[in-house]
Amino acid sequence: MISEVDHIVVKLSELEKDATELRVSRDKLNTEAREKADRRDELNKKMAELIAKVKEHQIQRDEENTNVQEYKVKREEVRKNLAEAKKEVDQIKEDEELEPLPKPPIPEKVLRRNLKQLEWKIQTEILPTDEEKRLVTEIAALQEQLEEAEAIRTLRQERNARFSTYEGLKAEMNHYHKAVIRTAKSSQRHHHEMTKLFAEIDEIRKEADQYHKDFIETKKVADETHKKFIEIIKEKEKHQKSLQDIRQKARVDHFREVKETIEARAEKALQKYKDGKKLSLEEFSMLVERGLV
Repeated sequence: MISEVDHIVVKLSELEKDATELRVSRDKLNTEAREKADRRDELNKKMAELIAKVKEHQIQRDEENTNVQEYKVKREEVRKNLAEAKKEVDQIKEDEELEPLPKPPIPEKVLRRNLKQLEWKIQTEILPTDEEKRLVTEIAALQEQLEEAEAIRTLRQERNARFSTYEGLKAEMNHYHKAVIRTAKSSQRHHHEMTKLFAEIDEIRKEADQYHKDFIETKKVADETHKKFIEIIKEKEKHQKSLQDIRQKARVDHFREVKETIEARAEKALQKYKDGKKLSLEEFSMLVERGLV
């Protein structure tokens, strides 16, 4: 028949085995939980970095969109001016087809030189009356030709200025149009990058959420395992206390039995002594120790 002590010893062995298994399982689960939490934190950090990049692209995209609107406003202003300039240029071309600007028969430079020579001559020389009249008439004719040449030159310059303004407005219009297209493409690139980043962030968020969910579940199991481990430890301590109490009681009982046996032997030895019987050395020593002889 198994004694109570043997039963407790067996139970303690079983509890120790269970506690070891639970401790190993708990520690393994806690390690897994930490790994899942670390991976979740890594993903959250990466997600934060990507969100920061999204904000950068968003700022740049919004700036480009603002620039696009500004360029469009300027392009529209130039377009209106260009339309007016084109009307003027078309009118000039139409006028030239109907009545082309004449080319002075004598260059303006030559007319000025000839006029200057005649004026100098009439001022510095003594001329016959007929000659002087002829020169005056010739000077008047030259002045008239010069005025006509100047008028043609001025008109041509004005027309050229109109053409130059028109070409300048065309170039400016083209500049702003290209700026609109270039800036809009840049804005679209930033928007496209944002879309890609949002998709990547969404995938990372899903993965991070899954790791967090797994972490919570694993930690829950680890905590439950730890709770069972603590219960086993408490039960083990309870049985250890019972075993200790039993062994302590056994020692006390043994001590009492030994003491009672010794006392009985001492009483027997004392009776022999009183009866005058011969005592053994051990019996005599017992009586001496007790002060009975």
